[in-house]
Amino acid sequence: MATTLSFTSPATFLDSKNQKRSPQYEVPQYILPVRVHSYTGSVKSAEHLVARPHEPCQYDAHHSCTFEQPRAQHEQSSVILDFGVAVAGIPVIEVSSIEKDPSLSTVLLDISYSEGFPGIERPGGDGPYPFSAGADTLRRNRFRIRGVGFYESKHVQGSQRWMRITLVSPEPCSISISMVGFKPTTMNTPLEELPGLFECSDPGLTSLWQYGARTLQLNSIPARTVPPPWQLSEDMGILIDSQRCNAYGWGGHWTDYAVEVEGMVIEGGFSWNVRVAGGRPGLLFVLNVASGSNPANLELWYGYYNKPQITLVPILLSRQDITGIDIIPGEWYKIKTVCCGSLDLSVYINQKLIGVFNQGGDGSSDSTLDKVPQTPRGSVGFGAGQDQLCRFRNVTVKSIPAQEILYTSGLNNPSVLGDFGIGWNQFPYIFDGAKRDRYAWTADIIIGGPSLYYSTAGTEYIRGNIEASMLRSTAKDGELGLLPAGVPPGREFERPSSDTMFNILCVNYSLYLLTVLHDYWLYTGDDDFLSRYWDRVTGVLAFVETLVNDQGLVVAEGIMAADYDYYNGRQEGISTKRNVLYVAAIKNCVTMAESSAINDLALAKTLTARAERTSTAINQHLFNSDRQHYNITTKRTVGFQQETHAWVLLTDIVPTSHKQLLMEKFKTLYTGTHNHSPTQFTSDAEGIKPTISPITSAFHILAALSTDDVPSAEHILRSVWEPICDTSSPHFTGTTWEFLLPDGTPFEDQFCSYAQLFSVGPTFILSRFMLGIEPTAPGFKSFLVAPRFPVEGVTWAQGRCPTPSGEPIIVRWQFFDNGWKLWCKAPAGLTGRVVVPKVVLKRGKRLMVCGLERGLEQDIEINKDSRQNLDIEVLF
Repeated sequence: MATTLSFTSPATFLDSKNQKRSPQYEVPQYILPVRVHSYTGSVKSAEHLVARPHEPCQYDAHHSCTFEQPRAQHEQSSVILDFGVAVAGIPVIEVSSIEKDPSLSTVLLDISYSEGFPGIERPGGDGPYPFSAGADTLRRNRFRIRGVGFYESKHVQGSQRWMRITLVSPEPCSISISMVGFKPTTMNTPLEELPGLFECSDPGLTSLWQYGARTLQLNSIPARTVPPPWQLSEDMGILIDSQRCNAYGWGGHWTDYAVEVEGMVIEGGFSWNVRVAGGRPGLLFVLNVASGSNPANLELWYGYYNKPQITLVPILLSRQDITGIDIIPGEWYKIKTVCCGSLDLSVYINQKLIGVFNQGGDGSSDSTLDKVPQTPRGSVGFGAGQDQLCRFRNVTVKSIPAQEILYTSGLNNPSVLGDFGIGWNQFPYIFDGAKRDRYAWTADIIIGGPSLYYSTAGTEYIRGNIEASMLRSTAKDGELGLLPAGVPPGREFERPSSDTMFNILCVNYSLYLLTVLHDYWLYTGDDDFLSRYWDRVTGVLAFVETLVNDQGLVVAEGIMAADYDYYNGRQEGISTKRNVLYVAAIKNCVTMAESSAINDLALAKTLTARAERTSTAINQHLFNSDRQHYNITTKRTVGFQQETHAWVLLTDIVPTSHKQLLMEKFKTLYTGTHNHSPTQFTSDAEGIKPTISPITSAFHILAALSTDDVPSAEHILRSVWEPICDTSSPHFTGTTWEFLLPDGTPFEDQFCSYAQLFSVGPTFILSRFMLGIEPTAPGFKSFLVAPRFPVEGVTWAQGRCPTPSGEPIIVRWQFFDNGWKLWCKAPAGLTGRVVVPKVVLKRGKRLMVCGLERGLEQDIEINKDSRQNLDIEVLF
């Protein structure tokens, strides 16, 4: 019998050139702005900085934009440029002409960056971000122009839609620029040409899938593409330009010592750390040269940097004028700092005592910097404050009183970068946020990983994060331990693992990573990788089991109780979420233990018993019968938490009688927001700022789908990401945001990451549940095609899902007035199963497979022995 239904959706996605993931290669070309937003002062022909129409990566070197600073002009000449969406790369300009007073050695251009438009109106862009050495500390680069030619920044700017160029040199001067843009450091493959694809009849949902994919592109960092924050010279040591201090990586346990180093000011001053450890804030000295009527001075701060980011505000402890010695730019000075017990810190320049500083404070080591902790131990570090350019060389650290050399270096050899953990990134990584933190966290890929598998297929980035954490873990060779929550991007893995660099060891991050490893294995079929690090997996499971109390519940305190939602406070003690994560991780480990790659059935049996024990304990001890939901912790019993209850449902430990009750409870999260999108907690939760979280909302959607509550899933999908998709918003970047305020604007203002891995959940949710493709065995050896997210108004969907075979699984389906049609194409050798949606079967009267009528069955097999094009029609 001939088929009666014909697809009307566009079929360009079937183009064969887009079905395979080719090696990571793109023709080198600049990323150029697409329009001029505005300009002030004397700016001529700003339109010449915009990319040519229909040639977005080409510019005309024969035309230029001129910035002038004439006499008596009070405002600086500047232009704001728009790149249309968030882009990444190393800032670069081409100068075609320059005019300046003979007394000026350089003309100064400041270029600032911002993801959202509000940030570009600020002098420093939307920064600074001093937390991670993987990011440029500042969001404003100073270009020192001496003549015509190309100039580029020393560092990557990871995500920005907006750029502002400002001529800051004093009058009179002018400069002409024929090109400004970025040398890309991440892939910019057009989204419709990615290995994975999703399209549907709702353009908004198609765009949302793409915004997640673009976010993944910006955060996928190829190996050796993050430059060190220091530049090395054999005779002149290290050059540092406005970068946070970075500390020697094996000195975190040092107590009493004297550090001597030679420093040279080129512009502004220089800075250094003492007694700083683990990537935490510490004691920061900033030397400032004389400027105008202000004498040279030395400041002591507690913090990462002498300028704040919103969540990391440094504290100025003391400022002392420098007397008796002139600090002259271009000359070397010997700086000595003495740290001994709780005594005052002494600073000498060229053997002259120039300052004595009280260490101050008896507060907490909380990284919010609201108090100054005591600093009895820690390493030494070097950097440059805002608008400071400097050099250091010849450092020696000696213990007190033994005078043992703890560290010495000329600071003029590439090995120095490894000493301080700031070399080129050895692994490909996927960062948490393209602007900030630019760090290889592990929790973020619990959502980012699945979305990557359905879009860019850059599995090496996920593997890089997992492998880096595994290599740093102590949970190996039969030892107990946890998995580091993240890894400094510049760490060299040939070095000893006993470093004191930034290293958070907490239970939840370790459990996330076990699930991330399971997902990586499921989507790639990489048995060798799983086997290589299985001892780390068992070590983590053994360690967490030591935290289980007599009730069968995990108990964690202090830093071990930390989680990615730091702004909600730690869930110390007995946390429902932590215990549910433990059950989820155990169940995933059971699947891996039972596989042919591990084949440890005895362990699988033991783990199954642990999962059952803790599941029972959660229901017995953490369900609040008075409030009819699960407690946040045994101490925090007021308030309903979105993520906890999503995990409880997804882990399937909820008694059937409670499922519908909990789905109704979720609706209490919808009040108090601009469009009834859910918040993370109900308003009665104490000490919690109301926020809308895309990552926890993604888990909420999955929980709703697991209970067949499709209307709730659709409501969350549309409402949470609605502001992110609003192209008229000043915050629009074509990428997904970290979290939001109840009014739909970014949380924490411009600090918010606008290209955040947390928030790409719709990319995999739409591919997996609306299009319907997912693996049911590692590496897609068997797979499922089961569209089960029937969103109101969506009449067709189509796309492809990459597989390890190199060829994708392709699916398209469509509703018609008189029926429903699905077409699927799979690589040879894979076994598949198509499940006809329930909403279709309910209306169906006849079912045809490849033109042959069959009974109204729900499951149809896909032949594994040939390239099978399966055509299914259900006639109403």
